[in-house]
Amino acid sequence: MNALRFQAGPDAVVPSREQIRRVVEEIAKVAFNSKTFWIFCHENPDGDTIGCSLATYAALVQQGKQVRVFSPHPIPRMYRFLPFADKIEHTTELPPGLPDVVMFTDNASFERVGDKLMRQLSERGIGPHATQRNPHSVLINIDHHMSNRGYGDINLIDPSASACGEVFYAAFKQLHLPITREVAVNIYATIITDTGRFSYGNTNYGTFQIASELIRLGVDPFDVVNRVYNTRTVDQIKLLGLIMDTITPVPDLGYFYCCATQEMLEETQTELTDTEGAVDIMKTVGEYDVCFFLKEEADGRVKVSVRSNGNADVNRFAQRFGGGGHPAASGFRMNCTIAEAPAILRREMEAALAEIGVSRIPGGNFQ
Repeated sequence: MNALRFQAGPDAVVPSREQIRRVVEEIAKVAFNSKTFWIFCHENPDGDTIGCSLATYAALVQQGKQVRVFSPHPIPRMYRFLPFADKIEHTTELPPGLPDVVMFTDNASFERVGDKLMRQLSERGIGPHATQRNPHSVLINIDHHMSNRGYGDINLIDPSASACGEVFYAAFKQLHLPITREVAVNIYATIITDTGRFSYGNTNYGTFQIASELIRLGVDPFDVVNRVYNTRTVDQIKLLGLIMDTITPVPDLGYFYCCATQEMLEETQTELTDTEGAVDIMKTVGEYDVCFFLKEEADGRVKVSVRSNGNADVNRFAQRFGGGGHPAASGFRMNCTIAEAPAILRREMEAALAEIGVSRIPGGNFQ
């Protein structure tokens, strides 16, 4: 298959509307001639990957397709109200065989599906690490991250979109697919979560246009926001309190960090997905432009979410650890203990700032 590939990565060029239109048509042809689909959320799933996967699930089922949705990690409680959320299979063991189409939603890299699922797909001839490509299954990569290098057989990557859900919305409109209320709710969830309730710098005129149309189609904006952001358990609030107690400023470099440990989860009877949204609260600290949220996973590794208020491109910093995302919101993993992580972060930050000739954030963009 002669897949259309857009330049991606740090020097990416945003594709034209005509290029996007042609790729959507190519995806439609593949989908029309396919019966079975596997859709994958990325690890530590957020509202964007979940909403995109569920909206696509609904759209494909409406067309009589056989669809399964997989996630390597559990769905956070705040998203379990979404239509069709019960269809997501939390697993790291795939069923036998392969479908006609494998689709990744909001996955900046193939690796973000998680080590175990990535290995199984690769062994079956799917993705960039496969020694021999399976000719009977197509990998479709739909995303909006600038760092996405186009690992699929077909790649629809639009970095101008504030949320990956916007890419799916535009594709559904182009293909005249019915956008039911259930589909609309899922797409609306992608937008409010990836724009921080329309507060991040990626929010634009088109974002509000799409949101307005989704409300016209039946979305109750108060209900969605209330369920995602304003419905927490007592145990989740206790966990948040413990996390807040770990806030540690690093004033000489201009950032701060906080932590969530497995011990905290045990103490509050919560799970790591209950930390979803906590880093956005940290982001409200006005004294520092960058904050790091260190989360200890069950295997002892450290998952890091990093946020910026706009003066530092944290995507560039995340790439130092093999991660990535957006200029103001990115993530990566550290192969160390959570006790070792702060010192490693400091060392890398010092090196990153030295490379661009400054000694402190703000002002650095880590280029």
